[in-house]
Amino acid sequence: MKFAKITTIMLWVFLGITIFLVISLLSNLNENASDSGMSAWINANLYWAYALFGVAIAAALVLEFANTITDKKATRSALVAILFMVAVVGIAYMFSDSEIPKFYGVEKFIENGDLTANVSKWIGTGLIATYILIALSVIGIIWSSISRVFK
Repeated sequence: MKFAKITTIMLWVFLGITIFLVISLLSNLNENASDSGMSAWINANLYWAYALFGVAIAAALVLEFANTITDKKATRSALVAILFMVAVVGIAYMFSDSEIPKFYGVEKFIENGDLTANVSKWIGTGLIATYILIALSVIGIIWSSISRVFK
């Protein structure tokens, strides 16, 4: 059986289940807010929506992963992007400081254990990585404008 036929069958099954759940919910709606039957159908519809959302996310990730593996150019560009992000985070981590900043109320966060030297280091890493990416995007915008003039 072809992949397209399997997905079409799955989509029709999902649609059928959805229609059944919606019709059942609509037929059980009433003014009584404490009706357990109505609550059960509302919960069933919510769980079905969560399940469909999870299936959609899983399908998107699996299909994109399969596409990346089968296409050499996509694999290469994905690896370059991952290496670039690792390099940016690595550079930002090297330049970040683990010193806990001094501000009003910092003692409360230190006593709770919410703010440690490690947390401070990763906050600094995130900030510096953001600065690096902003600088690279500004440089890219300027470069594209200048290179257009010379062409």
